[in-house]
Amino acid sequence: MLKKALVLICLSALPSILHAQATPTEKKLGDLQVGAGISLLHPDFGPVNYEGYDFYFDFDFRKHYGIEGEFRQSGMGAVSSEYERNYLIGPRYVFHYKRLDPYAKFLIGRGVFNFPDNTANLAYNMISMGGGVDFRAFKHVNVRLVDLEYQKWFGYQKSTLSPAVLTFGVAYHF
Repeated sequence: MLKKALVLICLSALPSILHAQATPTEKKLGDLQVGAGISLLHPDFGPVNYEGYDFYFDFDFRKHYGIEGEFRQSGMGAVSSEYERNYLIGPRYVFHYKRLDPYAKFLIGRGVFNFPDNTANLAYNMISMGGGVDFRAFKHVNVRLVDLEYQKWFGYQKSTLSPAVLTFGVAYHF
């Protein structure tokens, strides 16, 4: 009986001996970066380009797949009360090449247009397609070398508004 118990104990310990490598106790859920940038916008409304700022986040939950969210405010500054504001979120696909991270994105959300002289402030559904390149400058600092978007605002004065946006920025990588 003692011999059978000893054999049983040895056999039950065998799997843990063969699998001596410990499994990690903590696994990273994904990569997060939060940043801010400056934007140049061709509004597709009048001859003047807009300047503005933008805040964004990227959360990559897989090596190549993630989401991006952004808030952008662009306008004519002190010249006029006219501006465009965006609230967007959507998927992105990231390539990794050395310290460069080129990406493509497709965002959906809302856009707010404030008309000249504050005559109206209206919100529209919108989509945005684009891409860009992030540069991993330091362990926790990424530089957005370029981000180019083409937006489509639906229902804007019985047509569409199609601005193009160019953004440069810096992000903190967690």
